Amino acid sequence: MNTDAIKRFLTALSSAVRVERGQLYQLIQSAEASYYFRDIQSQHDIGLLLQSFGYPFNQVGKFYESIYLFRSGQYDKARELLECVADSAPARYRSKALLSLAAVAERIGHFEESLRLRLQVSSIDDPVRLLEAQCSMAARRGVEGEHRAALRDLERFMPLAHIIGKRGHPAYVTFLNSYAVELCESNRTEEAEQVANVIAANPFISRYPEWRDTVAEIEAKRRRSSMIAVPNELNLKYRDARVQAGIDFMNANFHRKIALDEIAEVVNSSSANFRHLFKVETGITPVEYLIRLRMKKARELLKTTFLSVKQVMAASGYNSKSHFARHFKRQFGVTPSEYRKRHVHRHGRVATRKQ
Repeated sequence: MNTDAIKRFLTALSSAVRVERGQLYQLIQSAEASYYFRDIQSQHDIGLLLQSFGYPFNQVGKFYESIYLFRSGQYDKARELLECVADSAPARYRSKALLSLAAVAERIGHFEESLRLRLQVSSIDDPVRLLEAQCSMAARRGVEGEHRAALRDLERFMPLAHIIGKRGHPAYVTFLNSYAVELCESNRTEEAEQVANVIAANPFISRYPEWRDTVAEIEAKRRRSSMIAVPNELNLKYRDARVQAGIDFMNANFHRKIALDEIAEVVNSSSANFRHLFKVETGITPVEYLIRLRMKKARELLKTTFLSVKQVMAASGYNSKSHFARHFKRQFGVTPSEYRKRHVHRHGRVATRKQ
């Protein structure tokens, strides 16, 4: 092969490599979009495909497969992949992996390990991951009742959040969600409503049930504080057959995960139309009704059974300890553990008097 032929061959090979790498980076962008759209199946498929290529694509692929495993409840397998990514992936994905490892640790109850990992993320030069870590730590403080401290931490990072928000990044709205929750818990209701309006207007809200829950909870609190009549009993009968059928379905299935789309399908309606009908008829949204229903059941179980708080949480339809504790405290003013202790104490005193 002469010199010119070799040059042409090397030029063609170089071009092919650049095309392949370009396509792989497009795949990564698609995986990133799937990550924020909560499309875990696409993350899984792209993650497996990327792992068939060399570094760094194989490490990036492991990260996206781990997110699929985590959101599917396969925590041990997710942690194994994430530890590998945290050790050897490019810096951006190392920070993402550490934050995800912190989420795994919290999900399985290793809160000190979760905090250590999030503090480690806070030292990495990645503004989005830093903001996400701060949201997670503020949420943890909120669950423990340290709402003023959580607010102080979030407000300290507000300038960074605004910078990220200008890029249209969903991490900004996740930050606002945490901020709205803590404002509401601190009785800064008007400010919480303003933030909730921003969250409600985000086009991604249908993909983030926690955003929808926050908006619904703040709206419900506003209604209560404005003395707007809402049903206090959960066993009322309603005139609209679709609303009543939806309520009957929630009463029969509150112990498991229920989406608004599923309820609407049962009553042969669209989600938007059912939500409107439900709110007109009851004064609250289906989400708020379901929360009240679950809280009523949780309170009954804490008073009348020897189930652990974790078992009560599961029987009430929750798989997140932070959401369960936050909803219970918002409804009854104390955490589930505190409620049980007070009830047991009162019951003990009553028993003593009877003797």
